Amino acid sequence: MVITRRQIELETFLLISIVVVGSLYFAIQKNNHQPQFSFASGISPVSAPAEIISPKITVAQQISPDGEKKVIMKVTENSDNTKTYDLSTADENGANEKFVFTKILDSSKNMSIPFNTWSPDDNYFFIQENAGENKSIFVFKATGESFSDTEKYFDAADIFTQKDTGNNFAEATGWASGTLIIINTTKPDDTKGFSYWFEVPSKAIIQLSTEF
Repeated sequence: MVITRRQIELETFLLISIVVVGSLYFAIQKNNHQPQFSFASGISPVSAPAEIISPKITVAQQISPDGEKKVIMKVTENSDNTKTYDLSTADENGANEKFVFTKILDSSKNMSIPFNTWSPDDNYFFIQENAGENKSIFVFKATGESFSDTEKYFDAADIFTQKDTGNNFAEATGWASGTLIIINTTKPDDTKGFSYWFEVPSKAIIQLSTEF
């Protein structure tokens, strides 16, 4: 049997084609079994940092008549619509600051420092708590010390009411001396009542013949 040159060429081409096709097939199969990587799947989304909102803080203060002392009230607005009142005393230049008192009030109440808060000898001061038309007068020692083992401070307005003088507490207007707070009142018919001295620390109430 004589094999012509043309047959040899065709068989060679066919063999090469089979080898190429087989190589491509195995290459494709190998590639299909390679592990697939997802670069996005391992990356956690980055969130923007939450904004930190600092509480609003205001500071009020009142200097004593002789200019030697001051009472400081720091008011912090809380996220639950309450306010924290922190009270301290210090020398006029801010030295020797002493913490005295703290209280949290809801939005229906507030505290204030009257301009006449200091006793003339700088031993005592009072602040006012307002709840609508009702007032409380909290009396403190300037040193921050307690009046007794169970009494850090006392409410002069509440004590006056308990004495049942026949008149209603209206306001504390200041000091008549180092231990006497002046209290004005109203009568049951809302006309002006008598004025009184409230003596610290005995808590005695003295009716005056004149009205302030």
